[in-house]
Amino acid sequence: MRIPMLVSLGLLAAVSASAQNPADTAKTPAPAAATCPIEAGTTVLSTEFTSTGEKATVMLQAGCLYWATTDVSGIQLQLKPRTSGTQMPYVARTMSGGGVSGGETWEIRVTTSGEFQVWATGQPRGRPVKLSVTVRGDIPAKKK
Repeated sequence: MRIPMLVSLGLLAAVSASAQNPADTAKTPAPAAATCPIEAGTTVLSTEFTSTGEKATVMLQAGCLYWATTDVSGIQLQLKPRTSGTQMPYVARTMSGGGVSGGETWEIRVTTSGEFQVWATGQPRGRPVKLSVTVRGDIPAKKK
């Protein structure tokens, strides 16, 4: 009875030694960077807010860099996920007062796809605000 037990211990040792050998294990590739599935230049939202508090819904895709532009300056752009658990996108004002009628431009970087409510605050009374959201391309990779 001792012989089968020694054989099984020897076999177990051989199997575990080969599993620990890094040359025998397959290397897993690093995950690919998220790329935007939408073609650059595509407008994903074009709307006009005619009253304060009016909201629109837009579907934003992970890995995409967007620009949101308005025709009125001095306002704030607000975004909120429609479902809980969706990560807030990065939103930053990039340009102000461009063009003849003024206006604002914001950069939006999305890492989690989802539906978002968007609206403008601080608009002048009685003046509608036109908003368009356009895909600029992939989110640029961070420099090391």
